Amino acid sequence: MNTFPSIRIEGGIFSPDLLDQLLAAELPGQKASDFGLPSSRRLTDEIAALFADASQLWEVFQHRLERLPDTDVGTSVTRDSWMLPFLALLGYELRYNPRAYEVDGLTFAVSHRAGEDEEAPPIHIVGYRQELGRLAPTGRPRLAPHSLVQEYLNRTDHVWGIVTNGKTLRLLRDSTNVRKQAYVEFDLQAMIEERRFQDFAALYRLLHRTRLPRGMADAPDCLLEKYFQHSLEQGGRVRDRLRDGVEECIKILANGFLRHPENTELRNRAASSEQPAAS
Repeated sequence: MNTFPSIRIEGGIFSPDLLDQLLAAELPGQKASDFGLPSSRRLTDEIAALFADASQLWEVFQHRLERLPDTDVGTSVTRDSWMLPFLALLGYELRYNPRAYEVDGLTFAVSHRAGEDEEAPPIHIVGYRQELGRLAPTGRPRLAPHSLVQEYLNRTDHVWGIVTNGKTLRLLRDSTNVRKQAYVEFDLQAMIEERRFQDFAALYRLLHRTRLPRGMADAPDCLLEKYFQHSLEQGGRVRDRLRDGVEECIKILANGFLRHPENTELRNRAASSEQPAAS
């Protein structure tokens, strides 16, 4: 059973139990003060209030979306009525990028960044009716929204970024040395409409602005990177335990074969192979 039905961790970017560890406050940065709140404030109360606010924003957004013609992908209404205020609930003060970034002779039209600093993490917002994994039908974009942010991360010193169409939000990491896509996907529609508070609490604890770096320089020390490294170490320990378990199983099977009454010849061969060679 999936504990967090509206959240999907793809490509091993985080360990499967990271979300449970976040909710249990077993990882660094999970006190109220770590989110910029008064230490006397109960974090669960804050998250519950924000979930109520997000639900109201979603309802207004859906009403406005319904009024759009079918040919409108909804970029403006998605941005202004939903994603900007929603991300503000998570501590973001987005800045619009008036010009595309230029890297290695290529342009990356990432819509926003996560703060005033020019090196703040990239956040790309597209219309609700634009799929993250497909090229937009108009505008002749070079890359699909997800690929745009991923390639930008891979070609710069940015480590973390966000791409969203308002329905789905993905947290991406630089994957220069990874062959397959790796990201965390939040199904915002299911989270809000199905009242999945636990999923929203996990989103808040993982995606709040204080989790991301301020810019490129502090990216190795941000909380997201610490969670990523924690997952790598945890995965390494799991693999070590699996390897030890496999070795033990092989030994048990081998000893079982050797002890079988009909395997006298096998025992003799094993015994002779253990004899030291004559000098």
